[in-house]
Amino acid sequence: MEQLNANGGAQITAGAFSFHSRPCCSLTCTQERVTFWSLVLLCFGVAIGFTVQGYWLVLPFAGLEIGLLAWALESLRNRENNYEILTIDGDSVVLEWRIGKQSGRRELNRQWVHVQCDCSTPGRNCHLCVRSHGLETEVGHFLSDEARLKLAAVLKMQLQG
Repeated sequence: MEQLNANGGAQITAGAFSFHSRPCCSLTCTQERVTFWSLVLLCFGVAIGFTVQGYWLVLPFAGLEIGLLAWALESLRNRENNYEILTIDGDSVVLEWRIGKQSGRRELNRQWVHVQCDCSTPGRNCHLCVRSHGLETEVGHFLSDEARLKLAAVLKMQLQG
């Protein structure tokens, strides 16, 4: 198995090439809950301390802060199920993805597929696309720019052979 980075990997098995990528989600649900409730207790503990001293306006801001933290953690939790899979097997190239609420699957003929890597500034904001018959699908959403460049080279090599 050839590892591109912590978020994506590629492997070749029995003539087929497969690339899997997903976002890096380092917190488990238990760790997330412990972190959240620890920060709730700490934040409201400090806010209640200030409220007792007469600075009651701190309390609504503490609530706002915890609400924003809950929203941020929920957004991260929603990303856990995102993925990209690109498989080259024989004459077919299959792309499967789920990003947010959008998901899809596209099957392409290997003979007509072209890989395009557009880096407006080298090392920054690279976009890797697989194109065929006027349809363009971006791949490598969860990869760094360096990993996208490596993936582009690997895909070009796999599509030639």
